[in-house]
Amino acid sequence: MCRFSNRKNKKILVFSWKIWNYVIYFSCYNLFKRKVDHFIMGFIENIIEKAKSDKKTVVLSEATDKRILKAANMAIDAGTADIILVGNENEIKKVALENDIDISKAKIVDPEKSKKIDEYTKKYLELNKNATEDFEEAKKIVLDPLIFGMMMVKFEEADAYIAGATHSTKEVLQPTMKLFKTIGTRILSTVTMIEYKHKDFGNKDGLFYISDCALNSEPGYLALAEIAKATANSCRGFSGQDPKVAFLSFSTHGSASTKSTEKVAKAAERLKKIAPNLISDGELQMDAAIMPEVAKMKAPNSPLKGEANVLIFPDINAGNISYKIFERFSNVKLYGPVCQGLEKAITDLSRACSAERVFDTIALTVVQAQALEKGDIN
Repeated sequence: MCRFSNRKNKKILVFSWKIWNYVIYFSCYNLFKRKVDHFIMGFIENIIEKAKSDKKTVVLSEATDKRILKAANMAIDAGTADIILVGNENEIKKVALENDIDISKAKIVDPEKSKKIDEYTKKYLELNKNATEDFEEAKKIVLDPLIFGMMMVKFEEADAYIAGATHSTKEVLQPTMKLFKTIGTRILSTVTMIEYKHKDFGNKDGLFYISDCALNSEPGYLALAEIAKATANSCRGFSGQDPKVAFLSFSTHGSASTKSTEKVAKAAERLKKIAPNLISDGELQMDAAIMPEVAKMKAPNSPLKGEANVLIFPDINAGNISYKIFERFSNVKLYGPVCQGLEKAITDLSRACSAERVFDTIALTVVQAQALEKGDIN
């Protein structure tokens, strides 16, 4: 009886030990998997997860465009944002029905039926004294879904705003600059994210922040330094990475001398004065900025050492052309452009955007709103 009892106890102990080992194994496996998944996930996947963690309300004012409605549906289903669609309710629902898009969980706000239109108009007149002094004329302007959506964000009835699918950058950003203040910088600019890994790049995570590709046409050296500072802040806010800023040119450290190269070099010097803790350099050719082996030859004394992750173009010609080349001639992943330097999260879409691109932009804008709330950007 005693021997039987001992054998039974021994079996129980062995079985318990095996169970305990399995518990430890699966606990460690799940912990490891979560860590690995974090690194495997790309930039936008991480952004989507961040957006879900602290969901914000986003206004979409071009709500009769099927791309916008599809993206709104995607964002709601994914849990990245609460959505407000601005416009004529019947027209919005008609487009949704015709394209079999479920917008039942989105809030629709019709400016024509809003009780806040007079309050919005008074504020608009206060902020746009040079535009018009006539209340009824201003009211007509505010009734435009584009402006009405901005006023919702101004009155903190929403956290963020996205437009540009059916409007030009000028149509979106001109009123934006009148209604919202810049913070942490003197000028408004845009940033675009590029995700592309290559064994020869010094920036091993393959995520680059480029600016300005959409707004400032011919920035002087002072403006260029401000753009660089804002882009460095965006780098920290979106990915938590330490920014390494390169001012790009066709010249590296005086290998050519023109007004353009001198401007870029002066911008690099200016940034060192206004943000001395940033790692930055310029002027640099693109390969010297991002490839360590080339940097050793062309810029051996550069603090960047070919590891730049923030790339500042000398003007909008260089920036926008490069952006379009990346977009159409390569398999890189592009996100943005996103406005930077504003008190609120405002994003200007490309008119060539897809619904998927809008969905990504919603997540980016939510994360920007989170960072602005915490003071992590600007």
